[in-house]
Amino acid sequence: MKMKKLNGILLLIVGLLFLAASSTQAAAEPTYRMKIASVGSETHPSSMALAEVKKFIDDKSGKKIEVSLYLNSALGADRQITEGMQLGTIECGVIGTTNLANFEPKFNVFDLPFLFKDQKAAYKSIDGPIGKTLDEALRKQGLRIIAWGVNGYRHITNNRGPITKPDDLKGLKIRCMENPVHVATFKRMGANPTPMSFSELYTALAQKTVDAQENPINLVYSSKFYEVQKFYSLTGHLYAVVPLVVSERWFQSLPKDMQTVVLEGGKLYQKRERAINEKQEKGMLEEMKKMGLQVNVLTSEQKKAFIAATLPIYDQFKDRIGADMVELAKQANQ
Repeated sequence: MKMKKLNGILLLIVGLLFLAASSTQAAAEPTYRMKIASVGSETHPSSMALAEVKKFIDDKSGKKIEVSLYLNSALGADRQITEGMQLGTIECGVIGTTNLANFEPKFNVFDLPFLFKDQKAAYKSIDGPIGKTLDEALRKQGLRIIAWGVNGYRHITNNRGPITKPDDLKGLKIRCMENPVHVATFKRMGANPTPMSFSELYTALAQKTVDAQENPINLVYSSKFYEVQKFYSLTGHLYAVVPLVVSERWFQSLPKDMQTVVLEGGKLYQKRERAINEKQEKGMLEEMKKMGLQVNVLTSEQKKAFIAATLPIYDQFKDRIGADMVELAKQANQ
């Protein structure tokens, strides 16, 4: 009888040990970290969309993918974020195509002035063959595009006065991105382009290190440039495209079901980021007007003068970008 009781106790202990081991194994199931970095502030459309993506991936992966957001250049500027993804220290980032062009010159196609006649044409281009071509080219750099977000048209702010013709830019020290096409474009219009990291821009404007800058409405608003600039001219000289990019090495390290979750998160980001951006632009512009920013819109005739002044840029960079890429982008206007 005692032996049976002892055996029963032993079986109970073995059972408890088995359950404990099973629980430990379940708790030790691999968790994949996904640091997402961006230079944008919390109110920027990309950041708001990322908050939704974080919740989606957390829930859809059953917490197997742990998403952390690093906004406001917390992990560095676009170049540092991109290099971090290549090195494997950052898993994901919101990176402008202008910065990606430093790694793959074909991305400079989006930096050609007055490329898209309207936003519809821009969407048609990035969602079509040109988007696929650029994603494939970026894979060679160890990066993968999972969504095509946008910042919209870039416009010019300054403290000297409204910009209505190319001559208004003469001698103006304007911050531009570290991109040869941007630099050449502003030189063609007589400005003094000064490449500078976005994270340094507000301070540079406040200290008058530069006189002007050019950015889309959402970035001017979310970065509070209206506090240190008086005039905003809606030149629409460039259309800013900002893909959501992941480290290819990290992506390939995920099991297939988790890769699917990440790609679905990308689709959600693309849909929400564009919708938020479109909704915010009008409201943000009106808010900045109320805060004293003087806004002027170029007429079609005024814009023609800017287009004529910058047309030589297409031939100047055709070989660097690829004539086929330029033509592919232009087809979106048809």
